[in-house]
Amino acid sequence: FQTLYNIVDTYFAGKISAEALSALAKSFPLYFIIIATGVGLSVASTTLMANNIGAGNKNKASYYLAQAMTFALFVAILVTFIGLNISVPLLKLMGSNDQNIILTLDYLNIIFIGSVVVYFQFAINSSLTAQGDTKSYRNVLIFSFFLNIILNPLLIFGYGIIPPMGITGIALSTIISQLIGTIYLFYKVFK
Repeated sequence: FQTLYNIVDTYFAGKISAEALSALAKSFPLYFIIIATGVGLSVASTTLMANNIGAGNKNKASYYLAQAMTFALFVAILVTFIGLNISVPLLKLMGSNDQNIILTLDYLNIIFIGSVVVYFQFAINSSLTAQGDTKSYRNVLIFSFFLNIILNPLLIFGYGIIPPMGITGIALSTIISQLIGTIYLFYKVFK
């Protein structure tokens, strides 16, 4: 379902223009850096927490969750800073022209700034997974996927008081969908 976000985003970018579709396609390798580092953080945190839960040391497992959250924030700030500062040279290296770079940055800058949501989601999920709860994250991914389908056209083309945002709307719908999922996962962890 994480990959389905990108399929939906690609579909709606094609509804905007061929240039928007190209911009989105060029942003995916950089976006997958966020996903890959988030998965790495999640796997490491899950392992540490699960070992301590299995040993009956729930306080230490909670400590590792706090560390995972702190590290997620640190990584998000680092990835955002680096992403915002090296995107243009990387996109030029990929052969993008100036117009395409501007369009790609309309998407990527929101994704980099919203990466804190993605990293928190992975960190929180690691606690649930360590406790044997893999269904909550699955449900969040499914719900977020369908929410993304609803939000994409709403934010891309606008409706009522919501102005049309184009490719920026695609990024915002992804981050908003993930934010709602993250809030739910926070609820599950504290419950």
